[in-house]
Amino acid sequence: MLFRCLFLLLCSVTVGFSQTVGTSVSKKEIKIGQQIQLTLQTKVNEKDLVVFPDLDSIGKLEVVEAFPVEKIKKGQQVEWRKKYNLTQFNPGKYKIPSLEVVVNKKKINSESIEISVVDVIVDTTKQKMYDIKEDEVINLEKTEQKPELSDKEVILGLLFALVFASIFYLILKLKHRNKKKSETYITPYNKAFLTFSDIKSTSNAKEYYSSLTQIIKSYFEKTLEFSALESTTEQFIFKLKTAVAEKQFEISETTISQIEKLFTKADLVKFAKISVAEEEQNADKLVSENIINVFHKTLPTSAEEQRFAFAKLMEAEKQQKQKNTRQSVFIITFLVFIVSIVFFFGWENVTNYINAKINGKDAEYYLRKEWLVSEYGLPILQLESPEILVRDSIESKNPNVKNISQFSWQNVSDKLSISIQTVAYKDSLQPDLKVFFDAELDNLMQLQAKNIKTTARKFKNVKNLSGDILEGSYDINEGSEIKSMRFLTVFLSDSYGLQKIRITHDAKDKNAKSFIERVTNSLEQLNQEEDE
Repeated sequence: MLFRCLFLLLCSVTVGFSQTVGTSVSKKEIKIGQQIQLTLQTKVNEKDLVVFPDLDSIGKLEVVEAFPVEKIKKGQQVEWRKKYNLTQFNPGKYKIPSLEVVVNKKKINSESIEISVVDVIVDTTKQKMYDIKEDEVINLEKTEQKPELSDKEVILGLLFALVFASIFYLILKLKHRNKKKSETYITPYNKAFLTFSDIKSTSNAKEYYSSLTQIIKSYFEKTLEFSALESTTEQFIFKLKTAVAEKQFEISETTISQIEKLFTKADLVKFAKISVAEEEQNADKLVSENIINVFHKTLPTSAEEQRFAFAKLMEAEKQQKQKNTRQSVFIITFLVFIVSIVFFFGWENVTNYINAKINGKDAEYYLRKEWLVSEYGLPILQLESPEILVRDSIESKNPNVKNISQFSWQNVSDKLSISIQTVAYKDSLQPDLKVFFDAELDNLMQLQAKNIKTTARKFKNVKNLSGDILEGSYDINEGSEIKSMRFLTVFLSDSYGLQKIRITHDAKDKNAKSFIERVTNSLEQLNQEEDE
């Protein structure tokens, strides 16, 4: 019985120590108002349930921000992390108390950590003091940045403008079409031959010859401008000869004689009722057509034809003017909707989209965007970038490596890319820059980089973070073309680990230097004590 009790006690102790909560802070000493980051972490099985405390204050420290829980899978286990940003506005020593983390309904306590909050010392012998001014109310309004434009949104916007402009164009076109159009004008010559085509030889010779003489009279009444339709044959021939003499155009006597002969035959058919064979009727029709053809070649343009020609010209000009109006309304409407769409999406977003389409997403494009600050790897490295870097799957066969993580944003063949690799050693090692540089060159060659040229120098950013830089240029195949690229790799190393940040960019990118400076100046190492 005693043996069983000891066995159960041993099992409970073993289970109790199998799950622990690691506790770490980014700094152990801060100035008044500065923030310190507390991290709680625990490793459990994938199916285990972990609940971290949700607090407004921890001890006498105020919780400025509580971050979402991070989940990192490591083999068969899952590492859960919860981070809190804490602050205090009074100097002194403060204790972060032990916190309860619930794992499968079992409470596990974290370790307590003591931190110091120091006062900010002002040297009045070097710094001139001024009277305290009254509080000034400042309204800080943060403009919400609209999301990046997509091709779908741009196409829909253009279609929207095009549809509305087309609607206005069609409305005007229908309006003009419904207006009364000018009468279609047919010249006397064309009208005569259209009428000739309708006359067929018939047994009724009187009707046939009446139609022939009527066509000829109508033609001359329109062209020579005298009353012909109500005239007898003698009157018509007299008026015709008089008009020819007054107009002074050359018409042979033979043609005049043909007219007289045709009209005399027509009178005989109508009044003497003589019969004419169909063959002779067809022949006289050809004579009538020939007469009008002869006169048409020599007759001047009549006043009626001139009026209709002018009216036709005015109609054409009017239609062209209406067409120009419709086109102008279409263009103006389209541009108005385009301007409205630009205001809707935002001028900066539109110019960024156009610039990205013309020049690609280069450094200038990303420098205009809102950047994000995030933390990567272990040891923790903080970095500012246009977008959050994505964790890559990586393993190390080096027996001295305790932990390795890699994160990247875009591919090295893109116009810009960033990658981070953090390595933690199991034991203290003496860093060898030559080994680091050779490994970096091997990585570039694995990416099919050619003609690699490098230089090395020391690195130090605005946050006094120092290290080494390997930078240079290389060529990479992009389809059938060779693309010139540049790279800069920052090495932050000590005897306990290595942090490597590589930035690659198009060699022709003029704003790449500003992009690199912004990334490298944002680099900051955050201390963390890892409890296994």
